[in-house]
Amino acid sequence: MKKLILSVAVSTLLVIASVGLAQAHGGFAFYFGWPGWWGGAAYPPYYAYPGYYPYPRYYPYPGYYPYPAYAPPPPVYVQRPPMVARYSPPSPPAPRLERYTLSAQELFAFDRDELHLPQPKLDQIASALLATPQIKKVNITGYTDRIGSDAYNLELSQRRADAVKTYLVGKGVAADRLVAVGKGKDNPLVHCDDRDRDALIKCLEPNRRVEVERITVERRAG
Repeated sequence: MKKLILSVAVSTLLVIASVGLAQAHGGFAFYFGWPGWWGGAAYPPYYAYPGYYPYPRYYPYPGYYPYPAYAPPPPVYVQRPPMVARYSPPSPPAPRLERYTLSAQELFAFDRDELHLPQPKLDQIASALLATPQIKKVNITGYTDRIGSDAYNLELSQRRADAVKTYLVGKGVAADRLVAVGKGKDNPLVHCDDRDRDALIKCLEPNRRVEVERITVERRAG
């Protein structure tokens, strides 16, 4: 019985309520026990969590206002300047050119170096050379027949070639574009065996000549 009473007394002591009133954060706190019951310094007063404040009053979303009706703006008309097509006259057609070849073969009287006038072929060659400066050189070659010595015929053929060159220079062709050479009785065109001298001279006439080199030029067609 004594043990029972002692046990109850001890239990009573253990459950002594030490009610502490403490203010913390605007609230009250209660704790039970006795100081040092956990074996250490006095446990600081227990402060309860601050009072619960409910969530602020809910305010509904502002009233819904429909978007105002869309009124399209009035059309704006921009007047553009009129397009005027520029007239470009058609390009003239390229001139049609044709190529042609000029040459001359002038015949001389026996043992003579004078040119017979007029000379339409030489005039045409002179005009073509003046209109075609890219032709830098034209050969003029003089010949004789086989009658006479080689030395004399070589000199005579040179005089004949020089006569043609002088004529072309007189028409305006630069002398440095013309090369005159005498070749005597070389390159005969005909061969004659006539024993009569007059007949032989007549037969050999084609060999007494001056040849102007062929030149090819262009001119407008039509």
